[in-house]
Amino acid sequence: MTKTFAQKLREVKDKIKESSQNTYLRNIRRLRKVYGELPIPLDHKWIVTDKLYNYIVKQPLNVRRHLANSAFIALQVYDKTNARMKKLQQKTMADFDKDRKKRNLTDKQKSKIPVGGFDRFKKVITQMKRELTHVKQIDSLSDLSRFQDLLIISMYYEYPLRLDYATLKIGSDKTGNVIYKRKKKPQGWHIELRDFKTHKSEGDKKFKLNAQNQRLLNKFIPASLKLTKHGFLLSNKRGDKMTKQVLSKRLSKITSQRIGKSFSVQLLRILFAMRNRDVIESAKEVSDKLLHSQKQSLQYAKKDD
Repeated sequence: MTKTFAQKLREVKDKIKESSQNTYLRNIRRLRKVYGELPIPLDHKWIVTDKLYNYIVKQPLNVRRHLANSAFIALQVYDKTNARMKKLQQKTMADFDKDRKKRNLTDKQKSKIPVGGFDRFKKVITQMKRELTHVKQIDSLSDLSRFQDLLIISMYYEYPLRLDYATLKIGSDKTGNVIYKRKKKPQGWHIELRDFKTHKSEGDKKFKLNAQNQRLLNKFIPASLKLTKHGFLLSNKRGDKMTKQVLSKRLSKITSQRIGKSFSVQLLRILFAMRNRDVIESAKEVSDKLLHSQKQSLQYAKKDD
């Protein structure tokens, strides 16, 4: 039986995580749809046409980076080489790294920064808590969802992870990402991450949440375990496990409703790093929360002047 492109990619990239394989596939499908139709062909000729090359070159740097890298990965899967595409991918990556080192906000990022920066979320949290004071006990999926919105913003305010909150399993499992409650010192809710983007360089991460999130979790998690069956921290509207994609959309909707501008996790992390720019430049604390090296975290601390 002839293998599909996706099957071939997973074989060629068998040393990387499945999530990374899926990301490559999404980006290559995106590239294919520029001038073609899915599924991705088993012949490489579509990826080296002048028309597609010129399209990639004309894109903004952040888009060009994804598309040029997708073309490069696709050629690896096809076991083909193309000097022009390889040169474009290398130049684009170099330009992107150079641009990131400038630490300048893009126009789009500037347009979304709220008055008060990252600390605007503190006011949002206060308002959301006030609106839920009448909910003494969470007895329905509707109440669970409203309370969960508060928890999401509150946890991102303390620890602006990527979309890893959607991967947290409740309980002290020995594998994967977990959230669990310690009865011995240090007591309280802890998060342990063993599977995240920079795990290879950073290793496992373990941290205890602050007092505010401890109180929220003490109320939320027992209700979640009672009302749902999946065993993870976050749930979708139907009561099933929340995916990373749904978490991203939910975060965007909450910020749009509360601030008037939709925020991605990336922008939240940038705002967090900007608020702590001086700390990043002199200490490792913020880098630990962003799950980055100190040098990488500094790239998030954009200059707003």
